[in-house]
Amino acid sequence: MAADTREDTQARPSAPLTSTPHDKKTELYAVPVAPPNANALPQGSGLNTAGGKAKEAGVFDALRSIKPSEFKEVHKKPCVRDALLTGIGGGFGIGGVRAIWGATVWSSCNWAVGSFVFGSFLMYEFCQRRRLLEMAGMKRAVEVIDRKQVEKQKKAEEFRAAKRKAQDEN
Repeated sequence: MAADTREDTQARPSAPLTSTPHDKKTELYAVPVAPPNANALPQGSGLNTAGGKAKEAGVFDALRSIKPSEFKEVHKKPCVRDALLTGIGGGFGIGGVRAIWGATVWSSCNWAVGSFVFGSFLMYEFCQRRRLLEMAGMKRAVEVIDRKQVEKQKKAEEFRAAKRKAQDEN
């Protein structure tokens, strides 16, 4: 009997794994067809194993996922307070200056809102960047402290070994 190649195994339909006791030929060829890649999902299955495609999230799905209680706690998020205060100050300042210089109320309000949004965004990103740099610096400081502690322990161990050696010689 010739050995089956991978193409032959995949091309022919596999026999049922359960067979009658007198049907030895079926048991010999009852090799399940393996996909070409064990990590690959079957063709046309999409992203889930049920066989359908995953539903794409839309704007309304995103809005439904927001809970009203999250608005009560927005000030607790890092950098949000600084960003909002900077945006409010910038919006009030630029809108007020535009109004004093004789721009229409509508134009002054548009400038105030635009500068609020732009200033808040810039301050939030600036604060996040500053936090990232601070965390990296703290990580580096901890690594240096750990390295110094290891060196100090190594020196203390060498000192103890030298002391023991001196006592043994005496």
